[in-house]
Amino acid sequence: MYATEQDLYLRFGQEIENLKSMLPEESSIEEILQDAIDEINGHIGGRYSLPLPNVPTNLKRMACDIARYRLYFQKPSEEVRQRYEDAIYFLKRVADNKAHLQIISETDQTIIDDQPKNAPATMPIGTTYKGGMFNDAVLDMMPSIK
Repeated sequence: MYATEQDLYLRFGQEIENLKSMLPEESSIEEILQDAIDEINGHIGGRYSLPLPNVPTNLKRMACDIARYRLYFQKPSEEVRQRYEDAIYFLKRVADNKAHLQIISETDQTIIDDQPKNAPATMPIGTTYKGGMFNDAVLDMMPSIK
């Protein structure tokens, strides 16, 4: 988890208790936090291998902001809405490789951001290229050096 109920209370205090009291009986803060985590993973999952090895502090803050916004099932304040939109904007920038989460290695305290997701840089040997300007049929017509 990127954030806990305790993190919400530490950041927003009594406001969370007030919002919690207005939740429908079948809802819980844990569900709201899970929704926030799913939303975050939807943005960063294409770039980072999940689960993350550790949670950067900025991601914990964004998870709290998103969960707080979701706790307002009625109209949120302008400040709550703006913090949510800022978090989503940052996550979109992370997904587009224009911002970084600054994930720190627990062993040597170095940044391990942007490690490849084990995707090959080129096509494996023996595969056939199916698209683009020079497909196999075009390449077969070209003279070869033998």
